[in-house]
Amino acid sequence: MQRHAVRWLFLGVSCSFLALSACDGDPDPSTDGGATTADCSTATTHIEQVVCASNAFLATLTEDQRASLVSDWTDNVAKTYWSNLPGVTRNGLKWGTLSDESKEAELKLAALVLTPEGYSDMTGVFAADDYLGAQDGGMGGPPGGDGGMGGPPGGDGGMGGPPGGDGGMGGLVLAYGASNYVIAFIGTPSTTGNWMLQIGGHHLAYNVTYLNGTGYPTPNHIGVEPKGAFTVNGETYAPLADDGDAMVALYSALSAEQLDAAYLPGTFSDVVLGPVEFGTGSYSKVVFPAQAGVLVSTLSASQQALVTAAIQKWVRDFAPAISDPLVAAYTSQESYAHTYVAWAGTKSAGVNVDVNGTYMRIDGPRVWIEVACQGGVVIRGQTHYHTIYRDKQTDYGNQLTP
Repeated sequence: MQRHAVRWLFLGVSCSFLALSACDGDPDPSTDGGATTADCSTATTHIEQVVCASNAFLATLTEDQRASLVSDWTDNVAKTYWSNLPGVTRNGLKWGTLSDESKEAELKLAALVLTPEGYSDMTGVFAADDYLGAQDGGMGGPPGGDGGMGGPPGGDGGMGGPPGGDGGMGGLVLAYGASNYVIAFIGTPSTTGNWMLQIGGHHLAYNVTYLNGTGYPTPNHIGVEPKGAFTVNGETYAPLADDGDAMVALYSALSAEQLDAAYLPGTFSDVVLGPVEFGTGSYSKVVFPAQAGVLVSTLSASQQALVTAAIQKWVRDFAPAISDPLVAAYTSQESYAHTYVAWAGTKSAGVNVDVNGTYMRIDGPRVWIEVACQGGVVIRGQTHYHTIYRDKQTDYGNQLTP
């Protein structure tokens, strides 16, 4: 992956978020971070605010940190360095290496890209990894565990492993904890240019591509173990509980005949289209299967409303400037005439998220959402969630060539 030192462009506008103070002037990138504050109070558009907050974060870093943070926009391999697994190579800077000032600036940036719901999911996943670390001393699952992502029906394992690996967890050093999460920029933050923000780690991959000021939020992976409520430092978290509940509500509203028609044969050990392109720099391995299940346009108005609510649980994690046009496109009647809902798992148990192998999918002309319930890696005897949200037209802003 190519890295380069970056001299960033300040907008000359100000971008305020909570206590984020000043982005005036272009600080000398040869100096250590921490000397420059920012006033972004005159930034009015989403992209102006995000770029200003990005620059405010950059201003807190040392020159070496900036060089590690930013990859060239043309580095397609860097764009595909995301995974569900801990212990996998990723771009950028680890949370645990940042100063308190840099951490505060990163969180302010994330809070502009995400909605409060999305931000809560992100910090909940961070907390879940701290929780897992406390459960087993910071080292994860046994060699050969089943924590990889993916595996279509009849497939031979997960999809989350490094190139040349078998997709499972064997051989990886699975250190858990929020300190291992990363942030990276592919390209230089700009209101008019092309660049990508990556925030990721175990069970988390935000890949938000900005092209001439328009944001595209996929591919987006989020998962959590445990899937239910847990407590860390006196705070209670349940980051994907609402998302899972929305999917269950959708399938619970289907008749027996509709559930039968929506059933997919085969075994789904995980999501089908997790990080299948990991480290390749190519989109050629992202192959969407033939559509199957129940056509959403054949559902009643109340059932369609539940489909819309489920889709929004993933898409509305991102700021309205990003998510509004996507929700409109995904949930139009024209799209619903070509959108299917499907599920798999133990047929006698129905759509039960507490049963290992339960799988749910929404598959439209553009939107692709999968939820898989997988046995716990650290917390045995319970299932946990892996989810993926993709857009068939605009993953990576449609900038990855096959």
